[in-house]
Amino acid sequence: MQAELERSSSEKLIWFLAPHVELATQQAKVIAAQIPSVQTRLLLGADGVDHWSEQWIWDEILRGIKIVVSTHQMARLSLMVFDEAHHCIADDPASRILRDFYHPRRAANDDQVPAILGLTASPVINSKIGKELETNLQAISRTPKLHREELLRFVYRPSLIKLAYAAPRLDEAKSEMVSRLNLLRMSLDIEQDPYVKLLRSDPLSGDSKPLKKALWGRKTYCQDQLKKLNTRAEIVEKGLGAWAADWYVNACTQKLQHLVSEASTGLRFLDDSEKVYLGQCLSTLVSCLSREALLAIDSTRVTPKFMRLIDFLISQQKHAFTGLLFVQTRAEVAVLSQMLSMHPRIKEFYTVSTFVGASTAQRGNIGELVDVRGQVETLDDLRFGRKNLVVTTSALEEGIDVSACNAVVCFDKPSNLKSLVQRRGRARKAESTFAIMLAEDDDPSIFATWRQLEEMMQQEYMDDMRQLQELESQDESEGGDREFAVEKTGAKLMLSGASSNPAPIFTFNNVDQRAVTAKVTLPICVDASVREASSRSAWITAKAARRDAAFEAYIQLYHAGLISDNLLPIRGFDEAIAEVETKVDKIASLVPVAGQLNPWNLVARQWQGVGDLSSLQCSELSLHRREETVVEMLMLAPGPLPPIPAITLFWDADTIFRATVRTSPGRLIRPAYAKSAAQSTTLLLASVFRKSVAAASTGFAILFVPSEDGDPMQWADRFHGTVRGDGLEPIDVSSLSPSSLGIIRDMKNNGVPHILRGFQERSSDLNGDELERQGIENAEAAPLFEVSRFPKRTDFLHAIPEQNQTARSGPNTTLLRPEDCEIDRLPLAYAVFAATVPAILHHVGVRLVAAHLSNTLLAPVGLTNTELLVTAITASAAREATDYQRQEFLGDSVLKFLTSLMLTSKHLHWHEGLLSLAKDHIVSNASLAKAALAVGLDGFILTTPFTGSKWRPPYISDHLDSPAGKPRQLSTKTLADVVEALIGAAFLEGGFGMVTAMLRIMLPQASWPLVGDSNNTLHSTHHASIIYPPHFSELERLIGYTFTLRSLPLEALTHASYIGSNVSTSYDRLEFLGDVCLDIIIATTSFNHEPAIVTHSLHLIRTAVVNAHFLAFLCLSLSASVPRTNITTGHNNNEILMSEATVPIHAWNFMRHADPNIRRSQQGCLKRYESIKAPILECLQYGSHIPWALLARLDAPKFFSDIIESLIGAIYIDSHGSLAACESFLETLGVMGYLRRLLQGGVALYHPKEKLGQLADSQSVRYEVFAEEGEEKGMGCVVLVGEREVARVGKGVSAMEAETRAAEAAVMVLEGEGTVSGGKRKRKADG
Repeated sequence: MQAELERSSSEKLIWFLAPHVELATQQAKVIAAQIPSVQTRLLLGADGVDHWSEQWIWDEILRGIKIVVSTHQMARLSLMVFDEAHHCIADDPASRILRDFYHPRRAANDDQVPAILGLTASPVINSKIGKELETNLQAISRTPKLHREELLRFVYRPSLIKLAYAAPRLDEAKSEMVSRLNLLRMSLDIEQDPYVKLLRSDPLSGDSKPLKKALWGRKTYCQDQLKKLNTRAEIVEKGLGAWAADWYVNACTQKLQHLVSEASTGLRFLDDSEKVYLGQCLSTLVSCLSREALLAIDSTRVTPKFMRLIDFLISQQKHAFTGLLFVQTRAEVAVLSQMLSMHPRIKEFYTVSTFVGASTAQRGNIGELVDVRGQVETLDDLRFGRKNLVVTTSALEEGIDVSACNAVVCFDKPSNLKSLVQRRGRARKAESTFAIMLAEDDDPSIFATWRQLEEMMQQEYMDDMRQLQELESQDESEGGDREFAVEKTGAKLMLSGASSNPAPIFTFNNVDQRAVTAKVTLPICVDASVREASSRSAWITAKAARRDAAFEAYIQLYHAGLISDNLLPIRGFDEAIAEVETKVDKIASLVPVAGQLNPWNLVARQWQGVGDLSSLQCSELSLHRREETVVEMLMLAPGPLPPIPAITLFWDADTIFRATVRTSPGRLIRPAYAKSAAQSTTLLLASVFRKSVAAASTGFAILFVPSEDGDPMQWADRFHGTVRGDGLEPIDVSSLSPSSLGIIRDMKNNGVPHILRGFQERSSDLNGDELERQGIENAEAAPLFEVSRFPKRTDFLHAIPEQNQTARSGPNTTLLRPEDCEIDRLPLAYAVFAATVPAILHHVGVRLVAAHLSNTLLAPVGLTNTELLVTAITASAAREATDYQRQEFLGDSVLKFLTSLMLTSKHLHWHEGLLSLAKDHIVSNASLAKAALAVGLDGFILTTPFTGSKWRPPYISDHLDSPAGKPRQLSTKTLADVVEALIGAAFLEGGFGMVTAMLRIMLPQASWPLVGDSNNTLHSTHHASIIYPPHFSELERLIGYTFTLRSLPLEALTHASYIGSNVSTSYDRLEFLGDVCLDIIIATTSFNHEPAIVTHSLHLIRTAVVNAHFLAFLCLSLSASVPRTNITTGHNNNEILMSEATVPIHAWNFMRHADPNIRRSQQGCLKRYESIKAPILECLQYGSHIPWALLARLDAPKFFSDIIESLIGAIYIDSHGSLAACESFLETLGVMGYLRRLLQGGVALYHPKEKLGQLADSQSVRYEVFAEEGEEKGMGCVVLVGEREVARVGKGVSAMEAETRAAEAAVMVLEGEGTVSGGKRKRKADG
């Protein structure tokens, strides 16, 4: 039917015909569940179909419907399916449809006649009947004879036994209720019958025929009901005994009284007056009954037949029992099921249910006790063990899918051979029993005949087994034993060792009467070019042919590269990388690497090439405080400097400087100016770093000169040396301009440098004690210097930690006597600048490393943004203003995307498993670390933090012959992270093209095509001209995208279990590609958000948005409403009432599969979804946290999220690689909206288990999951923090949900304890 839907036009229908109501009802339910992407409608006689005589009614009923299931009731049909097709003979309704409508149109060469498919599992013994079936169905019968050996091995034959019971005795207790019921019916005054009264009240009735029939023949509705009730009660009494008949009549009376008291619409064919009349009659009848006597079965008033049944059921009490009990009438079904449920000897073991036909004629009967609405779930209850015994009529003999049973009991003799065979076939479990109940005085030849038939079937089974063994032996002796060998490894595959596992699909073809060939079809996840293989030879048995086909398939897979040289499934692609991965996993994750590159070695070598000093490169360097320029300098280097961003310098807790560097490549330097730069540099640096800078030092790698006009030599001469402090007049020292005083040096204390803050008269408010403390003797001398200590710290790149800052405002000052001081001639502003030179040069040096990386290893890439490179190569240990973590987050997604795209386009026949394995090898930390070491990237990685401690200016002589940096150790993760951060940098500057160039350098072992080439390759492999199912247009409306390559949506919605036509492969490859498309869209959107999101939050947000349960929830929510016309009939089916309604259609409804477990998983998940949809939606829209526990409770199977990702992959390929088109679908789905909400903040991102780990601090957290017992079984979990039980939950649908809820509860407990325990942890940390 799925195939017919996909190839037929949109106006065509499939009509499924079943012989009776209950079978049609079951099949409609199964079809709707298996093909949920189209609407299915069930039409029954109860719908009043016979009265739908107008075409417009049918047009309305069938609007939007693709599959109709009905009992035997044709222009728009594409396929008619006849279930239980063995009925299509003689004057059966199915046969008449074919004979009177189908064959005449076919004979008239009507090309609109539908295809016919007949289904049956019943034996057709008569060859004449078989020929008639083939003629009527215009078909050829096919039986599973080619798979006979499988049937023989796996279909069990039950043991046939006779359950003999004592014949009824004449003195057995009789039901007084049955006798009284018959007397009551005959003794009622016919004139009081409501129907007679109605006829009498009509003046036109007179002596009408209906009145005469009512009076003379007692032909009224009430009399008819009492007669039928009496007949059924007699049947119950005969089979089950007097107690059973009493219970039955009493139960029917109570049911009728309930209908009258509740004014129920039940028994619609009776007027209310007739219901009241019958109720009154029966009430007087049962008034003599003792209700207590009906509460327990009276063993003296039941039949020996019933007691024999009880004895048999007791003998069958064993684990995992399932059974069917066949009776003749619906009344017996109701009574016997009640008796079995209450019998004290078996009620604890057997859970009993009922199943009868759904005939509407039986529902209008006061003797009907079985509610067919309650039996909808009967078969599922039997299948899943909720019920283990079903009492039924012949309704379960054929057609309806029933689980294999341990025991089948015929309470009465089967009516014919067909009934016997069909009932017997229900007992298919190993060591099953088929029991027939017979009275001891029954004709023994009846059972002898059945026993003879059983022995004949057993003998045929044994003969078949012996013949099968002989044929298999002949195949093995005549077929030889072919082999396939791989010369490289010596691995061999023997024909006799080729697996004939029936998991793949094997089809067979008869070559002649004694030979058969086989073809194997592998799962659709295998590429179509190697999916099928045929046996080379013809064989006597299907088993041998199947083995031959499997042998050829294995060889075919080897030649396609899907099997290794060891003739085993491929486990790895790069043995060296696999080895590294293995070793890294087993040893410490630190590896020896090159020392960090010293940029001044590079600068020193550049000086060797400087001939003319006028060729020096000049940069303008300014130091600012707030809006004020403190000093302006020129920085001279032997070669061009990369762009240098502004440098923030933290002078003290209150003062921040900003240094800017602006390169002036066109500015010419006079040779004399350059030659005197060494002296000015010496003067500058010596003012602060006297110990590391000699007065006559030259050969600096970087030179500094003032930007003011004039000769630097004259500038150096002017500001060289010091002056005595006692010759100064008080001046304003609030400015730090070059005209300010220089550093104040306390000569009584080894020249400790100070900054002059002001003057203070000695006759001021200072008292004698203060003067004495300061060491000042002469109060009449020159004013005192009020000074603060010149900073001893040299690391101005990092702010002073808050805990090290004092609570005061302003510098801590002290007083110095001028006569004890010397003052540098060099203005303080230059000294301040000199103090920041180590930080500035470090900042420049980092850019020189990045520029060197750009100009050497990455020269082919063309990556020129130095700041992106600096970020990429800086580890967090370096304590720079930036590090690689955010770019690594982005680069990780870009690398996975390009790797997946490359593999998917390069290996078109690889399934998702191989693609994932190859991708994991390429993007693994071990692989990336190895690549970083191979290309020499390790030396560029910055890990050493700048402190300024023991700083020494970079002298040319020190660095010309300086060895490489000191060897160090780095983690493989750091090496891999830097590679990914560089990829992120390339993506930010030059997109995928620049990243491709980067990958060709970093990972040359793989071929990296341009993204556009990969997109074109993938686009060209899919086809637009295929059979496109018309109903898939609804899917396109759902997702908001129209495909041009029609094969893509089919592939995106095809599960690996699917078996059918019109398929290229399963969705796994598209899901593999869609996964990385989703990841890179989420990563880039999160990375580019303003303000920037910290790295840890980026990871948490991505985890939340690409979470499989979240995607599954959105998949379940992706639906639309389609119109549907509902129809009801009025009184006596004379009035047709139509109403418009809508039914939901979900995206997941379109998934094609052939696994019944998937259907059950879909339905189970849909029920959970409906129950928790509202709280999840509320939490997603307004909640303060991610609904982790609710999403875990959804427990969605993976295929829900898979089809979302496969649709993304399909859209990507169809749109020639447009991530914008994929993002548009994600917008429709709701992913982007929730992502924006998370990026805006205000939502707790941590998973409860992560949060609990934080709260637990150093204590261990342990989850103990257990299965609950009792009626409401589920999963429970206990959370232990340390050795303390913190939380316990139950009724979980899975272990994951139980753990998540338990963690959530534990978090609430620990946070509730809050301030006390939290305070203890805080004090411990502070202490």
